[in-house]
Amino acid sequence: MERNQKVEDYMRIIYRLRENGLVRGAYIARELGVSKPTVSVALKEMEAVGYLAIQPDRTVDLTEKGEKIGEYVIKRNRVIFGLLTDLGVDKKTADEDACNMEHGISEESLKALCDLRQFLRAIR
Repeated sequence: MERNQKVEDYMRIIYRLRENGLVRGAYIARELGVSKPTVSVALKEMEAVGYLAIQPDRTVDLTEKGEKIGEYVIKRNRVIFGLLTDLGVDKKTADEDACNMEHGISEESLKALCDLRQFLRAIR
């Protein structure tokens, strides 16, 4: 399984969910708006390539490889979301747009957005 938008979306959701406790497929399904069987198949694929581990109690843990991806996806999402909300975009729209934009942005552009956000905060 190559790392693509689907994998990154799952990693972002798993990363966020585990900040609040255990991660289960049903929680991921709810967040992504997909069926539990769809999540089950995706999780098994991601486990097979080493992104996560499904525990005997059916909870999900990120591996070191998955952790790195999750951290990076969350960073991109938070930078874009933060910049959009700083610019006055409502949170719901900013969240949707950040989810779409995070997948195609380069490291160079992400750094530029970080710098822009810091600049805007400094002049306020």
